[in-house]
Amino acid sequence: MVDNDSIYLKPPATYAEMISRLKSRGLIVHDEDKAIDLLKRISYYRLTGYLLAYKLNETQYKEGLTFENIVDLYHFDMRLRSLLLGILEYVEINMRSLLSYHLAHKYGAECYNDPGNFSFRNPSEYDKFTAKLFEELNRSKEVFVTHHKQNYYQKYPIWVAIEVLSFSSLSMLYTNLKPEDKRVISKQLGLKTNKLMDSWLYSLCVLRNRCAHFSRIYNTKLTHQVALTFNAKALDIRSNSIYGAVFIMKYLVQDKTIWNNWVTELNALFDRYAHICDIGRLGFYQDWEVHLRSVPTDIILDATKHT
Repeated sequence: MVDNDSIYLKPPATYAEMISRLKSRGLIVHDEDKAIDLLKRISYYRLTGYLLAYKLNETQYKEGLTFENIVDLYHFDMRLRSLLLGILEYVEINMRSLLSYHLAHKYGAECYNDPGNFSFRNPSEYDKFTAKLFEELNRSKEVFVTHHKQNYYQKYPIWVAIEVLSFSSLSMLYTNLKPEDKRVISKQLGLKTNKLMDSWLYSLCVLRNRCAHFSRIYNTKLTHQVALTFNAKALDIRSNSIYGAVFIMKYLVQDKTIWNNWVTELNALFDRYAHICDIGRLGFYQDWEVHLRSVPTDIILDATKHT
């Protein structure tokens, strides 16, 4: 067993020492003063995460790489996170609406108070979910929540309660719906099977949290393998790639004007940073835009007839 007292962390480095370390590994720094000013705003270890794609070995970076290149890549990733959050917001809000409407009309306004309306594996899982729900309701300062606190003796209909759920809790709620309820929701989104959405919502929740907490997106993999449609499998999309998560969102964003405008923004972002961004490191490939804009063949084209 290793003795913790025998392990010593590296001493803190000065900004000048950080720059020297980068230069010793082959990174070109044209303006050291400017580079130090940037390191005062963006930590060394956050920034060097973007250098991982260019490491030849532990002590050497790709020849010709500049400090400015890495800063550009950092800014690309920042803008990509913002763009992803925008479309994830559409998906999350749409799911809140579909779930609350269906549950309210099938089981009643306070449907979440009856574990028999769901398929939680055991009572403790249900109790954990509702405890989190009421914790969020008690903490919320939203006007519609306060209204129900004051006028309805803290009784909240599902269409109010669902608005305070985090994306992860929303994903948990869907996962624990009865199979017949999952089928209704999935078919409203045009899906021929309800076996995909559990995986999709969990993966998108993970991606959303990475974006919201400013984690690096570029040159990373999803921690969860996204369940892929027939279309995606035929295109050989990597199930743990950022593109895999983006591809499944085309099924969930039913307003095609919003979706196509978002794809246009994404394409513009890629063009702007084409000098440094290798979209292959996000799982994108040459014809990605064509496939994101195309109508999937593995959906119910008129989903309203099957709800």
